[in-house]
Amino acid sequence: MATTRRPLILAQPNLLLCEGEDEVNFFSAWFSELGWSDIQIIAYQGKTKLAEFLADLSKLPGTDKVKKVAITRDADEDADSALTSVRHLIEQSSEWLLNLQPSVFVLPGGGKSGALESLWLASLLDDPKAVCVEEFFRCIREKGWEPSEVFAKNDKARAQLWIAMKDIPNERFGIAALHGRKDVEKPWMKEKWVDFDHPAFDSLRQFLISSFR
Repeated sequence: MATTRRPLILAQPNLLLCEGEDEVNFFSAWFSELGWSDIQIIAYQGKTKLAEFLADLSKLPGTDKVKKVAITRDADEDADSALTSVRHLIEQSSEWLLNLQPSVFVLPGGGKSGALESLWLASLLDDPKAVCVEEFFRCIREKGWEPSEVFAKNDKARAQLWIAMKDIPNERFGIAALHGRKDVEKPWMKEKWVDFDHPAFDSLRQFLISSFR
């Protein structure tokens, strides 16, 4: 049976737009830990759909409630190109959005290639198992495996390998961020998988603070 999505309504003074549902879950987990309850997180369902999403955003009910907007996007291969693209789309959007002067963060930050998963990997570099992860990829490459030409896909693959070492090895990355949060009641989700206090997340944290606080 087909399901019908509820109409999207803007309901908070702060609006964070991100690429997909993994990002929605990731930021939801982080904001829950921070005690921030006044930020609505919406996925624009991929960079190729951002232009259409921004064009339609001002037509949604509740625009009068929105005071601040921030947008995140994966750098993929080229952070500068990604930033230029998002800024161009903002310039082509509605007067309503232009007046809000959206802030933009290209993940993982610092002008680097990659994606949100790249930040999590950076936070795990001191874990003893990090050497094992790299050894795995070295080994399969020697056996004929070729890494993706898309840099971000390789980091996503590494993130999935880290998840595979957990008690729930088929978890999506976004759900992984929910593990260990204070409001999670499921006993198999008590172990914290993502340490939001790690310095790897500092630049993204500062962006969120400057955007919404």
